[in-house]
Amino acid sequence: MRILKFFGSSVIATGADLSLYSGLICFLTPTIANIISAGVGLLINFTLQHKFVFNPSNPIFKSFILSLIFSLCGLVFGTSLIYLFTNYTILKEIPIIAKIITIGIIFFYNYFTRKFAFGHKEDKVDRPC
Repeated sequence: MRILKFFGSSVIATGADLSLYSGLICFLTPTIANIISAGVGLLINFTLQHKFVFNPSNPIFKSFILSLIFSLCGLVFGTSLIYLFTNYTILKEIPIIAKIITIGIIFFYNYFTRKFAFGHKEDKVDRPC
């Protein structure tokens, strides 16, 4: 169930990221557009996941710092992929496809690092003996 909530919050943040990226690539390079759009998406994602997805055991400041560190690493990783895809592959002509592929790769990275950052407590379920 948690991965579905994570997926839902990611869809919202990704929608904002992809929409912003689509507009920015008209004026900026795909790499710069990705830095800006992914940054906005990361803030939206953190807020939604902290409130609705994970059951944090870490204080919000610690969760935010850990999430920020992991997010910056993910941003560098994702921006590197965008750079490679839009400079060294046929995706140079269609940067939106490069972004979609990158989003798919980054999704799994984000799930596992956010779970760690929030210090997620498993829901307690009473199980019969």
